[in-house]
Amino acid sequence: MLSSFDDYPIHQTVHPIARPDSEDRNKYDRFWFNGYDRGGDWYFGIGMGRYPNLGIMDCALSLVTRDGDQRCFFGSRRAPADPTELTVGPYRLEIVEPMRRTRLVLEDNETGIAADLTFTARTACVEEGRQTWQHDGRTNIDNTRFAQFGTWTGVISIDGDDLEVHAQPGTKDRSWGLRVIGAPDPGVAPLQTLPQFWFLWNPVHWDDHCTHVGLFEYEDG
Repeated sequence: MLSSFDDYPIHQTVHPIARPDSEDRNKYDRFWFNGYDRGGDWYFGIGMGRYPNLGIMDCALSLVTRDGDQRCFFGSRRAPADPTELTVGPYRLEIVEPMRRTRLVLEDNETGIAADLTFTARTACVEEGRQTWQHDGRTNIDNTRFAQFGTWTGVISIDGDDLEVHAQPGTKDRSWGLRVIGAPDPGVAPLQTLPQFWFLWNPVHWDDHCTHVGLFEYEDG
């Protein structure tokens, strides 16, 4: 199946862009963001994932406030063939300027949470090393990730009450490849031992600079 991206000279395989390079069910392509108030009054997380071999695209917005209240929106749909279609019901991501600005719009819906937020880069994108992990002869993780520091501006509405967001810090996490998704593979023998690894992902905003520490270690260190 052809998509709009097939008109660009960007192909990495002989197949149209809509066809993944692997038929592994755990193939994924994901956005993840967070944002937080400098005074600690609130924190939010934003996510959108496309799982081409499962035929699913999902998304989420979750807001936690100082008083312990948490409000969430979750959405899911059949994955579109065109990778530029970043919409799930009332939820959509817009890549306004690649690697510089991304906009999230969540229109009014039955959950009572809505938003119009724009992430603007503070730093360049930082490509992390390729992460691979095998257990019992199976590949559980084989992905690439980049991180970016930025600020959020916009508004989140909860039951009609607006929370104004003015240049508050946040982080962008883009990753793609293979990563275990959902229930275990059907028709496959269960694991003999539970796999373990340690993943520390620690981006920090400072007043005049940013730091990022990432550690990915196997169970034997």
